[in-house]
Amino acid sequence: GIGYEIAKKLANRGYHLILIGRNVPKLQSIREDFQLKYGINVEYMESDMSIPGAAMKIFTHFQSSLPDIEILVNNAGFGNYGENVEIGLDDNYKMLQLNIISLTEMCSLFGKAMKERKSGMILNVASTAAYQPTPFLAAYGASKSYVLHFSEAIAMELKDYNVSVTCLSPGPTDTNFFKTAHIENINNSLLNDRMSAEKVAEIGVNALFRKKLSVITGLKSNFLALANRLIPRKLAVNISKKIMSAKK
Repeated sequence: GIGYEIAKKLANRGYHLILIGRNVPKLQSIREDFQLKYGINVEYMESDMSIPGAAMKIFTHFQSSLPDIEILVNNAGFGNYGENVEIGLDDNYKMLQLNIISLTEMCSLFGKAMKERKSGMILNVASTAAYQPTPFLAAYGASKSYVLHFSEAIAMELKDYNVSVTCLSPGPTDTNFFKTAHIENINNSLLNDRMSAEKVAEIGVNALFRKKLSVITGLKSNFLALANRLIPRKLAVNISKKIMSAKK
């Protein structure tokens, strides 16, 4: 997905990597492939960041051996599709813990170290769902609005310390997100016209190194995000509802 492609872009630029995830065999496979292909060092750590305390464990583990981490990428996230009242409380809790709390803690912990060094870059991955209420993905969309606004705010706080924060908001992307969120049966051209994860990563990494505050992928997604800010909110949420409820 997007995280893998971002890692590949950074590896191609010669950066050594730390990979965080739940699938150890996949992490090991990526490590071997990247070290051979790009001649870099790759560390990895198994972690479920939907569990409280995960961010602190990651920071503590690597702060002693690799204290000068120059780039932080917060890409992990998932969504739960359906009427919010029908989604299990535990499912939403895990999603909000991952999408909001862990991301905030990672930015706070690594961001403080970057501030003290007066050097560093952070890339947070939000979504175009951040730009309007999203019925049937209500909590997910709200969590991505948090990521967008939080990222832009801390970017201004850290700017004077030579630390940049960039927020990447992908539109529909060809990843496992739709399958994981159980929304592969939605029939709408806006959602089914999906950009490749490789292209999204390219846009995000380029924006990171240009120290852009925020970037949305694709002309269509940029237009829709702008339109949602100009039209009445009631109209925007009604349009969003029709898009998200269009079943095959």
